[in-house]
Amino acid sequence: MNGDRVVIDTNIALYLLNGDRELADMLFGKQLIMSNITRMELLGFPDLTKAELARIEVFMESWPIVEMHSLIEDLAIGIRRKHRLKLPDSIIAATALHLEVPLLTADRLMDRLIPDVEVIRYERLGS
Repeated sequence: MNGDRVVIDTNIALYLLNGDRELADMLFGKQLIMSNITRMELLGFPDLTKAELARIEVFMESWPIVEMHSLIEDLAIGIRRKHRLKLPDSIIAATALHLEVPLLTADRLMDRLIPDVEVIRYERLGS
């Protein structure tokens, strides 16, 4: 993976939080960037324990979280209309497009964004 910055999809954040060593090694030295949608998705899981919530909050403190603004909104609208993605996925992709950095995801549906967004798809071993 080239470059030192990457926007991570929510599934990548979950893999890291669950201890995926291969992924952590791959991202060593990179600046991970999250959309505020990823923050909302992580913290919005029902029935999070206090320990899980604390772990997620510590994880999120390590990386910048990009707030959505009108430029990202407009890009997300265009992505959703053109590629027929769910709105949260469109916002995360628009964040990467706006920042001009790759989007790292494990979601195969995000491949449809190519060539509009630089997508790096992570495949877990055994998946």
